[in-house]
Amino acid sequence: MYTSIVVPLDGSEFGNCALPVALTLATRGNASVHLVHVRPPVALPSEGLTGLREYDDPERELRTNLMAMAGRLARARTLRVDAQFLDGPVVPALRAYFSDRQHDLVVMMTHGRGGLSRAWFGNVADGLIRHAPIPLLLLRRQTARLSDATEPLFRRILLPLDGSVVAEQVLDHVLSLATPDVTVFVLLTVIAASHALESTAADPEGSAARAHDERELWYLDRVADELRTNGALVETHVETHQQAAQGILDAADVHQVDLIALSTHGRGSLSRLVHGSVADTVVRGAPVPVLICRPEHLDSTSVLDAAHSADPQPGLSMRLQT
Repeated sequence: MYTSIVVPLDGSEFGNCALPVALTLATRGNASVHLVHVRPPVALPSEGLTGLREYDDPERELRTNLMAMAGRLARARTLRVDAQFLDGPVVPALRAYFSDRQHDLVVMMTHGRGGLSRAWFGNVADGLIRHAPIPLLLLRRQTARLSDATEPLFRRILLPLDGSVVAEQVLDHVLSLATPDVTVFVLLTVIAASHALESTAADPEGSAARAHDERELWYLDRVADELRTNGALVETHVETHQQAAQGILDAADVHQVDLIALSTHGRGSLSRLVHGSVADTVVRGAPVPVLICRPEHLDSTSVLDAAHSADPQPGLSMRLQT
């Protein structure tokens, strides 16, 4: 379970839509919740101190409102809720805040005041996807239905995997979002269509392609078995697509998931999760929340490759927590 959850806020009502989800997750593990607002640097107005006071009034009101909100939420939820205020460029300030303290999850909307993709939350999410040292749970306008935060939050979670230790690290985090005996984990490997075509040209009878697909299914079955050992409900799917990110988005629609969880790096030879652009595309195109995990160890070791090593029973990288 999570122990310390951060909710970046810009003072907009839309941004506040992340709060019910964060509070529900905090209640599960009695976690603390930290409402964080960052005021970016502002050039001193040419009219001098009078203009500066005029600028500061809205900021002062916003800070007062956030402090009052934190107090109300703490009393209503019997949780530790506080308001933190930072100054500086938004993404670097948040990154420093995450790194200096023992937080383990960020919950935020991906769009803010302007309602456009390049608005406050859009820009912040873009920066944090690439650099945040802790997992990000990103919510979109289409997922505002979660604002009532009824249990369970997520019934079907899509997990794109590519056989690498790096990609599997998301499993350490996603179990805390699941509801036991309800949530189904949908394990997915996306095979690049170009790879499939090359295999067909070199092997007209398709024996190598079949062996390749069987190898992918074997891998997913191994991960599924580990999850099932911990009481999880699991499905496995291997699919071919021209582009990895679109393959993930299509699978999310076909399998009717309500969360996508993925690492931002991976093996690269098949699903190409190694490219951060896949995570970017999934976040921008997903109609459901996305959990983004930056792996702690950028080790490209592949469980699939380990299957052909001297060890006949390669271990998975998961440190499954129950």
